Amino acid sequence: MALALTSRRTTTAAIASALAAMALAAAVAGRSCRVSEPGPEAAVRDMFQAAKTMDRDAVFALLAPDTRERLAAQAKRATDLVGAAVRYSAKDLVSIGSTDAAATPTDITVVEERGDHAIVEVVAPAGRARVDLVRVDGRWRIELPQYGSSI
Repeated sequence: MALALTSRRTTTAAIASALAAMALAAAVAGRSCRVSEPGPEAAVRDMFQAAKTMDRDAVFALLAPDTRERLAAQAKRATDLVGAAVRYSAKDLVSIGSTDAAATPTDITVVEERGDHAIVEVVAPAGRARVDLVRVDGRWRIELPQYGSSI
């Protein structure tokens, strides 16, 4: 009789463990099915990474449409100034300085997010800066009002 009782307890414990494992698996699977869009701070991190690797294409892709339009207008103006001997594109005007001296940010935080606009604060050993972002087609892009503006 003792053997039957032990066997029943073992079976009950095994069933309870299996049910708990299935419940945990369902909970984890349910969470992983929800895909959330990266926030504006991810775009800023991506921009730092692109600049660090000197990836002009990635930097340009992360710029907001207004910034790209200003760069395109300046590229056209530059082409006109050289007598069309050289044709400049907006991407040609993206300047990535040496990142050796630039310190990696210690903190990147969203300080404001309203609809399709956000402000991210970047903290580095050299100080703090705020970056404006806009969401375009579900992706955050960096707006640099001074970048590509007339001198």
